[in-house]
Amino acid sequence: MKSNSDMNDTQIEIRATRLSDLPSLVVDCLNPTFLERKYLAITEAVPIGEALAYHANHIMAGYPHFVAIDGERVVGICDCSPSAAARIAAQTHNATIGMLLIPEYRGQGLGEKLLRATLAACKDRWGRIELGVYSHNERAHKLYLRCGFVEEGRRVGAWKLDGVTSDIIDMVYRP
Repeated sequence: MKSNSDMNDTQIEIRATRLSDLPSLVVDCLNPTFLERKYLAITEAVPIGEALAYHANHIMAGYPHFVAIDGERVVGICDCSPSAAARIAAQTHNATIGMLLIPEYRGQGLGEKLLRATLAACKDRWGRIELGVYSHNERAHKLYLRCGFVEEGRRVGAWKLDGVTSDIIDMVYRP
């Protein structure tokens, strides 16, 4: 685990995801964060092939997809994709954003950099960007508010895992 001083000495790059980033994205970042069982809806490792295909499809479709890279290691991701299929014409202006950072890189401002890069790439593409954050994830909730998201509703007690019950706070950003 890196200390804060180690991270300050390392240049962490925020950039659009490349297909060559995907193995590290899945192995070093995505699945370990899922297994943390704290902040995401998925709480088990996703098969590597399935995760690679999902993210490759999103990149190839041109959806905004950004990573935080420390050397060759993906330590965080933020992406945005349509909330509904194109055939659901009345909802094609909606998109959903998702992001995560591995634990030792949280609290360093990387989440805000990832989120702002992704939101900038969404400009003029969608009129509404949605997300849900668990009320026990106060750091992420504050980040989303700081970046311009507003609360639209709260699903009380909708998240319950490992003895913890939390609300899901529905938030929206309008570019």
